Amino acid sequence: MQKFRFALQPVLQKRKMAYEQASRKLAIAQKELQTEFQRLTDLQNQNTQLQADLKYRKQHQGFKAAEWTTYVGYFQHLDQRIRSQALIIEEKEKQVKHIRQEMQKAGTEYEVMIKMREKAQAEHRHQFLKEEQAFLDDLPKSNRTGIGM
Repeated sequence: MQKFRFALQPVLQKRKMAYEQASRKLAIAQKELQTEFQRLTDLQNQNTQLQADLKYRKQHQGFKAAEWTTYVGYFQHLDQRIRSQALIIEEKEKQVKHIRQEMQKAGTEYEVMIKMREKAQAEHRHQFLKEEQAFLDDLPKSNRTGIGM
C-alpha cells in the first residue's frame, strides 16, 4: 500500500499561513493599541500634574490673571488632546476586535482542515489494515502454521 498523501495539503498549508498571518496582524494591532493607551495615560498624567501645580501655586504663591489665562488655554488644549486620543483608542479597539474575529475565523478553517486530514489518515490506516488482514486470510492455513514452527 502506498504512503498516505492528503489531497488537500495545499489548502491546509494556505489556511495555516492565513492563520499565522492573522495572528501576527493581531499582535501588531494590539501593540499599537497599547501604545495609544500609553499616550492617553501620559496626557492624563500631564493634566493631573498641571492641576496639582495650579493648586499649589494658587495656595502658596498666587498668580496673575495673565497666568490664569495661560493655564486655562493649556487645560483646554490638553483636554482636546485627551478627547482626540480617546477617539483614536476607540478606533484601534474596533480594529483589534475585527482582526481578532478574522484570526478566529482563519483558526477555525485551519482546524477543520486538520480534522479532515486526521480523518483521511485514519481511513487510510483502516484501509491498510483491512487489506493486510485480507492478505493474511488468503494465505493457506498450512503455510501459516508452517511459518511458526
